[in-house]
This record gives sequence, structure tokens and C-alpha cells, in this order.
Amino acid sequence: MNKLLKLVYSNKFFAILTLLLQVGMIAMFIVGISNNVRFYLLASNLISTIFILIEVNRHEESAFKITWIMLIATVPYFGWFFYLYTHTGIISGNIRKSHERAKKALDKYRYDDSEIISEMDNAGVDTSLIKYLSRAGGSSVFKNTAVSYYALGDEMFKAITDELEKAEKFIFMEFFIINQKSYMWRVIEEILLRKAREGVDVRVMYDGMGCMGIVDKDYNKKLESMGIKCRIFSPLQPLLSTYQNNRDHRKVIVIDGRCAFSGGVNLADEYINKIVRFGHWKDTGIKLIGEGVSGFTELFLTMWCTTADKYEVDMGQYVNASEKYSVPEAKGYVVPFGDSPLDEKLVGRNAYVDILNSAKESVDIMTPYFVIDDAIYDAMSYAVTRGVRVRLILPGMPDKKVPYCLARSYYRDLFAIGVEVYEYIPGFVHAKNTVADGKRAIVGTINYDYRSLYLHYECGTYMIDVPEIKEIEQDFSQTLISCRRVTRVEHRNYPWYYRAAGMVLRFVATMI
Repeated sequence: MNKLLKLVYSNKFFAILTLLLQVGMIAMFIVGISNNVRFYLLASNLISTIFILIEVNRHEESAFKITWIMLIATVPYFGWFFYLYTHTGIISGNIRKSHERAKKALDKYRYDDSEIISEMDNAGVDTSLIKYLSRAGGSSVFKNTAVSYYALGDEMFKAITDELEKAEKFIFMEFFIINQKSYMWRVIEEILLRKAREGVDVRVMYDGMGCMGIVDKDYNKKLESMGIKCRIFSPLQPLLSTYQNNRDHRKVIVIDGRCAFSGGVNLADEYINKIVRFGHWKDTGIKLIGEGVSGFTELFLTMWCTTADKYEVDMGQYVNASEKYSVPEAKGYVVPFGDSPLDEKLVGRNAYVDILNSAKESVDIMTPYFVIDDAIYDAMSYAVTRGVRVRLILPGMPDKKVPYCLARSYYRDLFAIGVEVYEYIPGFVHAKNTVADGKRAIVGTINYDYRSLYLHYECGTYMIDVPEIKEIEQDFSQTLISCRRVTRVEHRNYPWYYRAAGMVLRFVATMI
């Protein structure tokens, strides 16, 4: 039932309807019901040509253009009608305006990092990516921030509950998935309810699609009745807007402005291995304590205010709360940053490309999904050609067969440029870690696939010269022990139909 509901609330449902329309039109022509077949074909060809010209002249990733052009050209009625549907939407426009208004309202509270950047430049630290994240993503760089790394969701859960118990002023939580009936959420919910009764300002936001079928329909109202402010990001509205394809994939917890959590871990039992789904679940996350927490506070408030017509909070008191929790003895620099489908800057994608392009010795990547564009592939090729060792850990047991098959369709290309590919034997890797030279790293929610890089709201933490990066690197090496390296010979021996399916799926990779 849940799968059926998700289908109805997605663009796939609309695609099926329009495809049936296409079949019906063809059938109508075949049986001779219409005496104006030539007219309809001419009109359709003209419309298809117009939409192809529009798409050719759009500033867009080439893979998206190729997919749309081929779809419009080969399946005309379905193709251009679906194109028209996905490229319009009043609700999408309203969300864009609301998001821009929220970001503008928070700009005046943004931390001025000009002195830190000058300090880093004078010390000879590479600030190219930091300057990009600051200017393109509106994300400041911070120091005086302690970082803790968690190699498993199990460990992170314990740290989260410990910190929630210390909350005195406010708790902000934003997640793609909250499973209402899970042990993990029941424990957290009990703490949140108790803190709300104590007068702590508790705010929870979850994604409408991510929580489909795992929370009650009016769960937000239930939480509100118990003193927890709650909002659903992009509640599901069948066929009304393509905006529901842009999900809030972020995972953020901010407590009192003192500490913040982020990473791959959602609030459901598989993420902490309380239940077994797809073998052992390998996930990671980080905790920040200190000035850098205000970066995540700002990210949360931006999304919270995006869902509101007016703001009922004095945002400055929350964003500036982190200043008094400074950790002067902490080494290194952190940049909590967000990525949004509402602009064309592709912050997450460009951050990954920069790390690959500037690496000198090694780049180690963990990701559950691997469906990349030309920019990342070229950056990997450039890195390996310069002598950089690029290693990639992917799941050995998939959670979804289609992305798994898609990821494997890239193996031949990766072998050709010298990237080492490993699969995690015990189960599923959900971590999103990238480490370069043991000195720079990104931990967050951004997968190496089109959905994360182009369509979803995401977040991450870029770290440079932070001591805990060594722990992230060591975790990669430790995880590698439980992996097997995929060889070129093994890939050649995959069944022909499996490889053929991957080739077909690559055609629609941008839409999956």
C-alpha cells in the first residue's frame, strides 16, 4: 500500500498517465478513428522541435539535455507533455520566493569570516574552496570549533541522546526520514516531549516524501498539541507541482547553539543497526561544538522559514548563540554548507570536484549511490592521471536495485581511468564521506548521484586541518578490510542482460 501511495504522489504516476496517452494516440491512429493523422503528426513534430530548441538553449547539465532531447524526439506526445509539466509550476515558484526571502532575512546575522580567510591566506592554507562556499553558498568558515566523528550510526545515536538531555534553551531537528514507530525515534521523542514541558523551544521538521508511510498523516499536529513546533517540508500533493521532486534530504540537529550533528544518519532503526535491513548498515556523522554550530543553525532556520508565510522567531538570538561556546584550543577550520536545487551553482557537486582537482596524494570516497555527471568523472580522471590514488567504497548489498545496477554501469569507465572500486561485503554503505590527503574532508548528506547533486536540498561540513580528519581516514582504511575489490575481469563476467540494463538506465539516470 505504501509503495502504491508513493507512486501516486510522484512524477512517475504522471509519467505513466502520459505514456498511456501516448499509447492511446498511437492506437487511435492505427484503427483509423482519426482522419487527421497527418495534421496531428505535423503539429506534434512542430511542438517537439520547439521544445528541443528551448532545451538546447537552456543553461543545464548536458546529461539532462540529452535525456530530454531524446525523450521528446523519440516519444513525442509523452515527451513534450512531460517536459512541459516538469518545467512549470506555481507552487515551485512560490517556494523559490519563500526560500530567497528566508535567506535574505538571515544574511544580516551571517558570520563575517573575512579575517579568518585572511589569516588562512597568510598561513599558506588553500582557501579556494572556502571562498567558493562563502560566496556561492553563503556559508562562512569558522575556527574555534571542536569536531567529533562517528564511524557508525550506533555511536552517533548515543551521543545525540546525551546532548539532547543537556538542552536548556532550544532544540532544532531537520530530517529526511523519521520513522514514528522506530525505537530510535521513540527514545528521542520522549526526550523532546520532556524538554518541551520544561520550556525548551523544540522544533522538528521532516520531509513529506521521505516520511511517507512511516509517520501518521497528521503527526505534525500531534507533536504541536504536545508542545513541539513541527513542520512538514513539501507535503505531498498529487500532480499539483513538480516541486515534490525536490526533497529536503538534510539531517541536522542543533542544541542551544552549543552543538550540532549532521551526516548520513536518519531517525530509523536500520541506521543504528537496531534492525537488519540489507545486512550491516555502515553510516557516519559528525558533531560540532563551538562557533561553527551557528552555520547549521542558519541552515535550519532557512528551511524552517521557507515553509512559513511570516517569521515568528527572532533568528538572531539563535544564530548568535554559538559565540559563547567558542573552543579556542580547537584546531583547523570548518564550513557547514547547504546546497539547494533553487539555484544553478551546484555547490555540493563543485565541492567534490574541487577536492578531486586539488588533491596531491589520495582521495577516498564512501557513498551509497554512484550516478555521476561528466564534471566529477573528468575530475577523477584528472586526479588519477596526476598520480593521485582515488578509491571508492560502495555497498555490497543494495537497498534499491535500480541505483545499484546504475552504479555498476560506471565500473568499466572507472577501471579505464584507474579508480579503485570496492564493495562493502557485510551489507549497505550509507555514509557520504570524502577525504583528500588526510587534510581535507567533507562529511554530510550529499550522495554522488544526480538526485543529491541537482535535485535535493542537502548539507555538508567541509573541514580542513581538523585533527579528526585522521579518524575519518582511519575509518576508511578499517572499512576497506571488510570490502572486496571489484576487478575488470569480474565486471566483464556480469550477465549480458545486467550490463544491458545498466546501459538503458544510464539514459534515464537524471530522472531516477
